[in-house]
Parts: sequence; C-alpha cells; structure tokens
Amino acid sequence: MPDCVEPSWSIRGAFGTTPLVKDPVQGPVLKNCSLIAAFASLAWKARIGVQTGSPYTFKFYRTDQNNNVIGDSQKADGILPADSTGKLMHARSDDPSKYWPALYEKAYYMWLDKVGLDKSDGRPNYCNYTQGQNAITVLFQLTGYKVENIIKKTSLTDANTVFKDIDLWCTGFARSSTNRIINTPAVAWTRDTGTQYSDTTIIKEHTYSVLGVTGKKDATGQWTEKYIVLRNPFGSIGKDPGLSLYTPSATWCSTYINLADLNDGIFAISAADFFTYFVGFAWTPG
Repeated sequence: MPDCVEPSWSIRGAFGTTPLVKDPVQGPVLKNCSLIAAFASLAWKARIGVQTGSPYTFKFYRTDQNNNVIGDSQKADGILPADSTGKLMHARSDDPSKYWPALYEKAYYMWLDKVGLDKSDGRPNYCNYTQGQNAITVLFQLTGYKVENIIKKTSLTDANTVFKDIDLWCTGFARSSTNRIINTPAVAWTRDTGTQYSDTTIIKEHTYSVLGVTGKKDATGQWTEKYIVLRNPFGSIGKDPGLSLYTPSATWCSTYINLADLNDGIFAISAADFFTYFVGFAWTPG
C-alpha cells in the first residue's frame, strides 16, 4: 500500500441517500478492511440511518473498567480528506453521490483519536491507524454487541459444517428456499500467510462481509450445491476471485444484487473454497 501522508481537507461531502451494501470502498492507504467490511455489513442489515446535514453523528462503543458497554456519539463535519490529486484519500462510495463511508470512517478515527465528541471540526490523524484491525473488535465498536459467535476453522471439521453453521444464522428471502440472508451483521477473515492466496483468488489477511448463502436444493429440500455470499470491501475496484463462483441470472435477495455481475465485489463462493481460504467468521448476536 502507498505510504501514509496527512491529507488536505479540501472535499466537502454530503451523506447521501440510503446506505447500501455495495457503497463502501476501502481506500488504498489504510489497512482497514475490517472497518469497511463492517460498514457494508451494517448497511446490508439496514443499521445505518440517513443523515440530512452536517454535523453528522455516529455512535461507537467501548467498555469501562467494570466491563460495562458505553456508547459515545461522535460528531463530524462534512469536510473530508483529499489526496494530492483532489480525490478522496481513504474510504469512498462506489456511488459517487454518496459520502457516508468517508464520513463514518472519519468519525471513527476522530473517536479513536479522542479529538472531542462534540468537536465536529476535529481532524483525525489517519496515519496513526495504518495497521490491520481485529474484525471482532471493530464489530463491537460499531454495534455495541459483544461478539460471541466467533467460529475459528480449527473448531470445524469440514466445509459442510461451516456451511451449516452459517445457514442456521440465515433467513429465507422472497419465498426462496435457496436465497438466504444473514440475520445480523457478519464478517469473515483470512489468515495472514498461505500459498493458496493470490490476487486472483482470495486475498490473505483480509476481511470480507458475509451476506448469506445460496445454491441448489433437491426435491426433498436438501442442499446439493452450497455457496456462501461475500462482499470484498474493495468493491468494484477489487478483483473478483478466479474460482468457481455461483452465477445465476436471477437477482439474489435484493433487486440490485445479481451474482452474475462480477464487478461489484459481491460473489458466491463454494463452501469448499470458503473452508480453504477463510480461517474464521462471526456475527453479532443482535
């Protein structure tokens, strides 16, 4: 990734319309895939409300010395970080009319930097946060739920077990028994080493949003083909995995998601490939 330099503050952006799972895109400097994947997961479950004007307010969570959950409301103005070309330096949206991912990201780092909850014109030091973030910690910070549903690959026996665990936390959508949407915000992550990873398959040391499951069933209702639907936080600028993907022509669980479209970061990977590449996954309890 490029070296981190502090931005100019020359972009003014408005929140935009309803946040969608396709919107958030990870920037080229910060290694914050866990944050951007969590943004997409929250948008997928309609957990992010539209805000009409600056200052914008986002809520983040921490625990006190007694392990009680504390919620902080962080205000942020609409001035956003720009690079030397005048473009957004960090998070952006695949929809250029929306700036909510950049605003949410800015507020998050303002909160971590402790610039002041009501100091909406504060400027975070992004370069303090160039290292990877724990996906479980980020989910808690954004939702306030202590994430207990953490499943590591070492506790699973095979791909069928992985698929079953995820499928059990999904709900059928639009009267389809094979289009099933995850019940709460969820993410999955890869390990930091391994010869199976490459730019043309699944990225190592990377967090993805988990959206649900799909595939085919026989006449008795038993799964015959099993796929897990994921979203890469690189969005349309990322490379879709060069694996055997499930690409039906019909839309999946939404009028704007077609798994045959390989240009939006959303794809369905086989349960066997998921077991090969991903080391853990988790969702919030509510």
